[in-house]
Amino acid sequence: MTRTIDICDIKSWLFILGLPAALVACEASGPVDCCAEIAVVDVLPTRAMVLSLNDSLTFKAIPRDSRGIAQTANTVGWSSSDLSVATITPDGKAIAVGQGKTIIAASADGISGSAWLEVFVPAEIESYLPGQSYVGREGYAEYIPGELPVVISAPHGGDLKPSEINDRTYGVTGADRNTRDLTFRVRDALIDATGYAPHVIISHLHRSKLDPNREIVEAAQGDLYAEQAWTEFQDFIRIARETVAADYGSGMYFDIHGHGHPINRIELGYLLGRSDLNLSDAFLDNTTIRDKSSVRSLGTESELSFSRLLRGETSFGGYLQEAGFRSVPSPSDPSPNEDAYFTGGYNTRRWGSLTGGEVVSGIQLEHQFTGIRDTQANRQAYAVVLAEVIELYMEEHFGFFEPN
Repeated sequence: MTRTIDICDIKSWLFILGLPAALVACEASGPVDCCAEIAVVDVLPTRAMVLSLNDSLTFKAIPRDSRGIAQTANTVGWSSSDLSVATITPDGKAIAVGQGKTIIAASADGISGSAWLEVFVPAEIESYLPGQSYVGREGYAEYIPGELPVVISAPHGGDLKPSEINDRTYGVTGADRNTRDLTFRVRDALIDATGYAPHVIISHLHRSKLDPNREIVEAAQGDLYAEQAWTEFQDFIRIARETVAADYGSGMYFDIHGHGHPINRIELGYLLGRSDLNLSDAFLDNTTIRDKSSVRSLGTESELSFSRLLRGETSFGGYLQEAGFRSVPSPSDPSPNEDAYFTGGYNTRRWGSLTGGEVVSGIQLEHQFTGIRDTQANRQAYAVVLAEVIELYMEEHFGFFEPN
């Protein structure tokens, strides 16, 4: 059987491999049109961001015929729609010169294609002022510094759904209703009680656009704007924790969430699974259990046994239980048994004291909807209680709370 070789396809592969198409002569033979006209020009990447001035990014133009097959062009010209944002060299290298957005266009034999380029230079903050709001690009992530040795984040309570960010296609995409409002109310309650504020970090994006409680691959799913928001959210937590560590030597991090499990109780995540918490106190008191928890530092320094720290009267769940809010683990609910239970996610793992040398411990707080998140009145009442519990817990286990 005789097979006909399409010269156009050979030339296309030479183009993709970066070899000169002149290696193959362009001579029509029979029905094969080896000099197909260019129909479209793809410019890659289609969207890009540069984060500092004078940085460069090289774009590539791929002319294609009507069949989508890559072709060579006699000439390729480049342009930038806003030269105050970025200039472009004859070989497609864009150079950032100012903040803003510009269209990078490539023209091949009279056919044009384009891509978006944004130059975004994050503000350099020498000193973060308590009470002042600091936001990232487009306000997707927000940080309000405080004075207390407490960091609180709300990753899943946002409602922004900007069209510039692609929808996430896998993972959980539903929001934790009213956790953003709840977090702000806890901040206000702590100010009312002490005169000082905690550090607060908020993601204002809906979870369908970004999940800041996952590693960046699942969280942003390749969208560069979502990746930037994820980085800003995580950096804000890092800055807050470093401030607490520098000012106090130790402290607490709380990640605020909402759950929809059948049992109406607060689930406290220490990175310990049901199989761990279902163990007896004697097993929980093993240093192996302590050292894989998000309160490793606190557990190491505490005079209490680790089991008492997790579910004794002065545990976080113990104080919540005493205030009238069922919690697990706690004295009355020492373990989840086989019921649904969130152990703590990416943020608690990254920003708790799981790693040796970290001095800020962490707990993920999962709240039921009914009685806590459902109405403004319930959110306000619970926020006051949670503020009181945080203060009691800090004074009991750290020996301090308010600044000297």
